[in-house]
Amino acid sequence: MTAAEDAAQPAQNVLQRAGLLEETVAAWLKSGGELSGDYWRDAENYSRQWRLGSELLAMLPKKPARSEAESEAAAFLLERDRKARELFLGAHIETIYRHLTKDLTEFKRVERLTVEAAEVLPGLVPDAVRLSQESGLKQKDKDGAEIDQGIFLAHVLANPACGTHLCHAMLLPHLQTLEHRRHYEETGAVSLEGANLERRGKAALVTMRNPRFLNAEDETTLDGLEIAIDLATLDPKTEVAILRGDTVQHPKYYSRRLFSAGINLTHLYHGKISYIWYIKRDLGLVNKLFRGLARTDVSPDETAGGTL
Repeated sequence: MTAAEDAAQPAQNVLQRAGLLEETVAAWLKSGGELSGDYWRDAENYSRQWRLGSELLAMLPKKPARSEAESEAAAFLLERDRKARELFLGAHIETIYRHLTKDLTEFKRVERLTVEAAEVLPGLVPDAVRLSQESGLKQKDKDGAEIDQGIFLAHVLANPACGTHLCHAMLLPHLQTLEHRRHYEETGAVSLEGANLERRGKAALVTMRNPRFLNAEDETTLDGLEIAIDLATLDPKTEVAILRGDTVQHPKYYSRRLFSAGINLTHLYHGKISYIWYIKRDLGLVNKLFRGLARTDVSPDETAGGTL
């Protein structure tokens, strides 16, 4: 037995005690390893590790039904693959991001960026299939596939060129804003999922709407609210915009206006609020409230550029 094989034996034992296929386990343990420094070689090597690791994790029962040995195996699989992502991204994040944005010439929001990252380098971040496997689970019953999105975005934001570019992308009008802009300018009103917008004289009223949940924020409200704020900001007839809550259905506050109850805790408990939701909210909607809307041809930096 070689030194490498000897070092891998305890890990192999952990995985085999969980009943995982010996051949797949051996192939997974041989993949990854040290960085070569060459992007394409490292991408092929680590992508193989992540794909095999995902296969092994899928062989185990869902988290609540795992035995102690199966839980130990799952934790080991996730930890090794996440360490590999940190290592790979630490060396190659700018190469990946520049590839995804055509050398910083295209602006892509986080929700699109993570989808395309999964396509360009399988296993780096979870794809739609992997995310759907956990989307119906309670928060406590998830393995946390979305953590890998967080690792990816942490490296993007830590890189000065990539992070600044992504922040710029999220300050641009939402992709659906232009679809509603003409209608709003002509009629002075638009109704969206999660928000209404109405012009009254020189004021725009943005009304948050989630009456069943005390106007709490969740996946059903975010895009509509951001689009409404975009439209109010872009409207040349508007001089001031007001953000408020709609009337609610709860018996204690029935027909009264509430600003917002914060995040929808019911949806949070049931795992219905994605990790990307938080990034979209803070880099998009909330950042726009502080800094305004950006343009593609001007930096949104307060000193060197400007926003609307």
